[in-house]
Amino acid sequence: MKVSLIRVNINNREIVTTDDKTILQIALENGIDIPNLCYNQKTKPYGSCGLCVVEVEGSPKLVRACSTYPADGMIVRTDTKRTIAARKTALELLSSDHRGDCRPPCVNACPAHTDCQGYVGLIANGEYDEAIKLVKKVIPLPASIGRVCPHPCESECRRGMVDKPIAIADLKRYIGEIDVKKGTFVPEVKPSTGKKVAIVGAGPAGISCAYFLSQEGHEVVIYEAQAYPGGMLRYGIPQYRLPKELLDAEINTLNKMGVEIICNTKLGEDITLSYLKKTYDAVFIAIGAWASMPIGCEGQDMEGVIGGIEFLRKATLSEPIYLGEKVVVIGGGNTAMDVARTAVRLGAKSVQVLYRRTKEEMPAEEIEVKEAEEEGVEFKFLVAPIEIIGDGKRAKAIRCQKMKLGEPDKSGRRSPIPIEGEEITFEADLIVSAIGQRVNPECVKELETTKRGTILVNSNTFETSMEGIFAGGEASTGPKIAIEAIAQGKNAAHVIDSYLNGCLVSVKNPCYIVQDDLKEEDFKDREKQERQEQYVIKGEERKISFRPISNALTEEQALKEASRCLECGCHDYFECRLINYIQKYDIKVDKIKGEKHKRDINKTHPFIVRNPDKCILCGLCYRTCEEVMGITALGLKGRGFDSVVIPEFNLPLNESSCISCGQCVDVCPTGALIDTASVKKQVPVEFNNTKSVCSYCGAGCEVVYQSKGDLVFKSLPDKEKGGILCAKGRFGIEHINSDERLKTPFVVSGDIKSEVTFDEALSLISKKAKLIEGQYGKDSIGILVSPKFTNEEAYIIRKIAEKLNTKYVGSMAIKGGALEKVFGYNASTNSYDELYSTELIISFGNVAENHPVPAVRIKDASKKAKLISICDKYTRMNEWAHYSYKVDNNIDFLKGFLKALIENHVDENEVIKTCNNFYELKNFVSDVKISEDNKRLAKMYAEAKKAIIVVDEDTITDAALCLLADAAAICRKVGKPHSGIIIIRSKANSQGFIDMGIKMSGKAILEKAKSGEIKGLIVFGEDVSDELKDLKPLAVFDLLMTDTAKNSNIVVPLSASAEGYGTYTRSDRKVQALSRAVESAIGIDNFNILLKLSNKFGIELKDMKDVVENISKEIINYKGLNKAYNNLENVYVPLPMNFKGVQVLYTEGFETEDKKADLNFEESNSMFLEKKLYDTVEKDFDEFTKKNGINI
Repeated sequence: MKVSLIRVNINNREIVTTDDKTILQIALENGIDIPNLCYNQKTKPYGSCGLCVVEVEGSPKLVRACSTYPADGMIVRTDTKRTIAARKTALELLSSDHRGDCRPPCVNACPAHTDCQGYVGLIANGEYDEAIKLVKKVIPLPASIGRVCPHPCESECRRGMVDKPIAIADLKRYIGEIDVKKGTFVPEVKPSTGKKVAIVGAGPAGISCAYFLSQEGHEVVIYEAQAYPGGMLRYGIPQYRLPKELLDAEINTLNKMGVEIICNTKLGEDITLSYLKKTYDAVFIAIGAWASMPIGCEGQDMEGVIGGIEFLRKATLSEPIYLGEKVVVIGGGNTAMDVARTAVRLGAKSVQVLYRRTKEEMPAEEIEVKEAEEEGVEFKFLVAPIEIIGDGKRAKAIRCQKMKLGEPDKSGRRSPIPIEGEEITFEADLIVSAIGQRVNPECVKELETTKRGTILVNSNTFETSMEGIFAGGEASTGPKIAIEAIAQGKNAAHVIDSYLNGCLVSVKNPCYIVQDDLKEEDFKDREKQERQEQYVIKGEERKISFRPISNALTEEQALKEASRCLECGCHDYFECRLINYIQKYDIKVDKIKGEKHKRDINKTHPFIVRNPDKCILCGLCYRTCEEVMGITALGLKGRGFDSVVIPEFNLPLNESSCISCGQCVDVCPTGALIDTASVKKQVPVEFNNTKSVCSYCGAGCEVVYQSKGDLVFKSLPDKEKGGILCAKGRFGIEHINSDERLKTPFVVSGDIKSEVTFDEALSLISKKAKLIEGQYGKDSIGILVSPKFTNEEAYIIRKIAEKLNTKYVGSMAIKGGALEKVFGYNASTNSYDELYSTELIISFGNVAENHPVPAVRIKDASKKAKLISICDKYTRMNEWAHYSYKVDNNIDFLKGFLKALIENHVDENEVIKTCNNFYELKNFVSDVKISEDNKRLAKMYAEAKKAIIVVDEDTITDAALCLLADAAAICRKVGKPHSGIIIIRSKANSQGFIDMGIKMSGKAILEKAKSGEIKGLIVFGEDVSDELKDLKPLAVFDLLMTDTAKNSNIVVPLSASAEGYGTYTRSDRKVQALSRAVESAIGIDNFNILLKLSNKFGIELKDMKDVVENISKEIINYKGLNKAYNNLENVYVPLPMNFKGVQVLYTEGFETEDKKADLNFEESNSMFLEKKLYDTVEKDFDEFTKKNGINI
């Protein structure tokens, strides 16, 4: 189809494009966002979600941008009233049958929307520093709030439907106190904006507002009326509940951020609103509610009657209080409990709490009431004050009306009503009114206030009646719990920041889908686990002092408690595209009522969780599975409302044809398909993303490691670089966080195993190796290395081998070097990208199964090129191939192919100009009978102007590879673009190892060890126990305790690839950079282990830069590595100076003396090998997948 240039106008932007693209594709290419949920650039248009509708001038109907191709001159509008209304309707419909919680109940219940689940999950995974960072994104005083918060989050915790709620507040306290001990985490502060903000009040709201405004780079000054900052946290909460030194330590974080706190400065006396308004760019009023509510009866103004907050303030400041022996407290909330328990500690002999309802109706926390009773506080219920009796000077008693509860009102609440004629009098030396607080508006007379005396504000912007002056916390809401004041301060800070930036943005409560129909029976399969409780001092001991009444959870308790979390809410929240659109369009998620599906969540697959009730039927999963991966593991069952995506034949996913690539998860726009993280506790958090390279096979797939703290949670495909991984690259990262990892070096002597330091272990290895080399001479040491080590590490290992005077350095993953025998260099002759420009591709061996990502490249390339698959067993490549040959494992097939080429398709006179040994090759294949398959294959290969042979190194013999190289040479299908041989290497850096000079076959080294020629064997990252039998290695360096390690004298732990950095050279000779995602779990990475070891041998290498410089000097094909090191985009070897390298080899002759190919042939019966694993990590993952029945 001919492609034409056209002009399209989208949102008044004139765009020149081509007519083979949809409106959506054109828009996205030009940075114009059109909402969509069912589109992916790799799949065909589907048009199911209905979000991408746009208006086209001249069309009466809205059209779907994802499936509409524009005409020349078309005018498109993407955001109009009609399109927005249509999108809202579509989102409301999608929400109506979307079952689940966007966020867990604990998060929704918290007034500040603290990510309780996130920090609890991080604690469960041992990531305390990350947990505190997460909490401090919302709460600046976590240790303090953890002690005093009445935790509404716990009331909504679904663990309560199993046994008891998670101790969320206690866990916050746990990490908060760790933070204080470490000196408190200080968030990043942006560069100064030059804007100044005044905050009046250093209570929770003021502190919170200052904390968040300071992070934005604004200069913040807090004015506080009291002598010290903290507000009610300092003066309204007793020391035994909240030690003030702890509060001070947390408030000091503001000082570290540059916030100035000026105390003993009262608004209306020392400073005025007009002064603040003139001096600062914005003002935030957070004066709190400091006036106690009066009792409301005769005699309340006489001496001996005091407000609860005033009482607590005096106690905190150690000011004189006439306590007497008998104290009566009026009220039933937490303030009343604080007053009563403080009175006990101050020495009152009798403390009574009077409350007009019953114990069940008390607003105080149950634990507060219980602990007050344990400390001797008496409770008198169903009594209401009617008169305070005194002696003319001072209160002596309080007369009360006895009450009873009336009939329930519409809400079910029973109000107290008087019992006629029944009264009771309580003697008292001090009467404390703790029935509530109110705002004293005297200092803000310039501002409008409500009837309750609170400052009148716009609830969405915190704006007061004066421009530039904002208010929040209890000053505007009236008395609330501290976490609500903190939430107000945080939200106000965001509004004020927007105001200072010139565009006021109001606060908007997020729209979430909530699952409200869960019952206890839904959790009947959950194991009951005991809630971990803080140690609380006995009541008799507590009441004699103000020291803290409880200890924080121990680490063991915290880990146990955090692990009890049921993992509610959507684990795809931070990636879910549906919730983003719900928020963007302010969707009322429960607007459309109707039937909702309730189906089981499927967790039969160890890596992939399927939740059909979150599926929006976009079809991306099964379309990607089929169209991109060439697999049909998923499909759509049913029609209409009851349609559901299921694995083929309704099998469990791990029993289907699924290859566990995770592509379905990647394209799913909701939480219908999620992958499990490689950590103990599954927890949705925002990750740090690190781009790197997969450490399994030589395909060189680019990954994004998602980490938090010291843990790697996931490995995802880099969407900018192909966006595909196989099961190993995607899910084979369990080893990074594994408890089974080796952590400390050890030495074995007889039956005694002794832990040693890294330095001691490396010193011992160097001494023993030198001793062997000194005693037995040249080639007495053998070194086996897994090619998962980087080029830089491989270089160091080769230098160590040279120092030990041994040629026996290699790997079990390296074979005989067939391509070097023929072409002079053991490497692929062409790049992956050339597959898309060739005419014929021959896949040889088990490419699809062992290297799924290159196989997908080949499948895509086969849309233009003819594809031939040759293997001795069924392979997925057959499904995509134009021709497939399932052949016997006999070299005669290739001999027949070569004979057919020689007899029918090549000019001998031309061949001998570029090839040696032609007649010897001709003689070698002369005794073979040419089959019809040989003839057809030879004809297609010879007649193709451009042809590439792709070989699986794991399953092809050297003899077979030599013959394929011979075929390419005699047909001149090598040494030019789009023609040659690509060998997909066994391991991530097999090619780099060969280039660094580590090219000997591991089997050859083991044979020398078995024969006794090698006296000492050092093994890096390979498990060769099956081959070694009774041989004992001198030293083993590994990540896990393998059988080889168990049999070694010295064992040194290794770090994981995700913990290091350096370069790999992938199968087509492209040099790729590895980046460190997390710090090494053993405290040192592999490069530095090897660097230290080389230094023990007297090799003078300093650091990474030094090693790279040496590689550039010594390895001719890496001559320009030092120049290209910081920009390794599209860099190939051979790499000349100041150049991007060479993608096509042998354009000017082969790497031989005479520039001719040395045709090679070996006597062998076999073409194919059974793949055998030696790399420790790969073996471990392979065992896991087999154990769990996973097809990869």
